[in-house]
Amino acid sequence: MRIKSDGKYEYRKDLYDQAGELLGESTRSKGLDASAEFTRRMMRNLERAAEHPDMTEDLAKVLSTPQVTLEYRVESGVQVER
Repeated sequence: MRIKSDGKYEYRKDLYDQAGELLGESTRSKGLDASAEFTRRMMRNLERAAEHPDMTEDLAKVLSTPQVTLEYRVESGVQVER
């Protein structure tokens, strides 16, 4: 299989490298394999989650969106009482 990665498809090289790194793979082909396997398992798990009795409408919206944005905040503090 050939995947075009020049010209307007140049971004694919970085995309495949990043996916491989996230999944602990050292080559693009292994990264693509791992990505496909992850997607297959994740879709199956999402289908099961949709049928779970604890599923809420808000959670279903988050799980059905094609992109999830995470936001976090780190806070620290010290309180001295006398």
